[in-house]
Amino acid sequence: MARPVSLVATAAATVLLLGSVPVAAAAPSELLPAARLLPMPPGALHSFVRGLNNSGTVVGDYYREGSDGPLAIRWNAGRRGYTLLAPLPDERFSRTTALSDAGWAVGLSYDGLPDVHPVRWTPGGTPTRLALPTGSRGGNASAVNNAGVVVGDAHQENSPSQPLRWRPDGRRTALPVLPGDNSGTATSINNAGTAVGWTAQHDVPGGPAHPVRWNAAGTVTALPLPAGFTGARTNRITDNGVVFGHGRLAGSTQYDRVLVWAGDGTVRDAGRGRGYDVNRAGTAVGASLEDSPNGDPARWNANGTRTLLANPAEAAGEVLAINDRGAAVGYAWPPAGNPALDKALLWKPGGEVVQLPPSSLGPYAAAFAINDAGVIAGFAVGTDGAGNATTWRATVWKR
Repeated sequence: MARPVSLVATAAATVLLLGSVPVAAAAPSELLPAARLLPMPPGALHSFVRGLNNSGTVVGDYYREGSDGPLAIRWNAGRRGYTLLAPLPDERFSRTTALSDAGWAVGLSYDGLPDVHPVRWTPGGTPTRLALPTGSRGGNASAVNNAGVVVGDAHQENSPSQPLRWRPDGRRTALPVLPGDNSGTATSINNAGTAVGWTAQHDVPGGPAHPVRWNAAGTVTALPLPAGFTGARTNRITDNGVVFGHGRLAGSTQYDRVLVWAGDGTVRDAGRGRGYDVNRAGTAVGASLEDSPNGDPARWNANGTRTLLANPAEAAGEVLAINDRGAAVGYAWPPAGNPALDKALLWKPGGEVVQLPPSSLGPYAAAFAINDAGVIAGFAVGTDGAGNATTWRATVWKR
């Protein structure tokens, strides 16, 4: 098992070179954000982050001892403690999937799988059931904007899924699919009300997904594909219209090419990899699969170039989030040993990497989100005397 980097030993202003990419240690005068474990309700064993907004509010879920499902929770920026995001009446479990800057949260509520129901929590924490079409077995709320508009889908068992949008007053709209398709989902919505997702032919096994955009009026438009591609799935749309997703080459069944659509609709193939986030400039981050089957931390720049980011674990790693200033976060794992013993990393806009400070649980952690103020959210890992992971705790790093 790889020995974790000692923050004390690397506090000198040392710069190592990994290929042509600088790996910078924190200088004594440099203030790294401090790790803080987020509080949990009595009886909770583990907690995880699912969303972070620009005010510093965090949503996630926690698990109690003996329970077989999660409960949603919100940690409010600037205030100690937490707000419990309750399931719908007569249901036992809840999980968040997204959070807007205005404080709206969405997710799932259920008593037992697979009968899950989309739910929206107000900024005050009140849950509201998002109505599904008659006959639906369940549904999903994927994203919410600052006005409280939600997108997602509904599904029946072994039947096509229907992309949906819910207005702030709860009214539901069925979003149309492309001609020839009969199934789809909406994955993201921006503050202008433009949503993205994909549609497909449910009855064609292995058939490609077709990336789409819905405007605020609900009109569907196919997003273009680069030459040689048969399909794509979109993940996110920014407020200035940049869209990010994964494409599938002709003859392949894998959605393993990172695609970025600019605000004007033009698309670029960034290369083979797992992408996780994109910012307003069109810079995407994730793990490149061009040179390693496990993945190298990577940034796909708006000018079409790729930057392999330094990885002090000298094994595999992923970049999970980038803010509009170009700072990115993620984690790396050791070349051998327990893969849960991760290192939480921060990559500066210039590509320099530093390991985030340890929490009171120890040196192991993963960073999942970063906002434009530089607040980072993720989880810390506690271990036993043999180095086995025993505890996961939602964590923020902030100055």
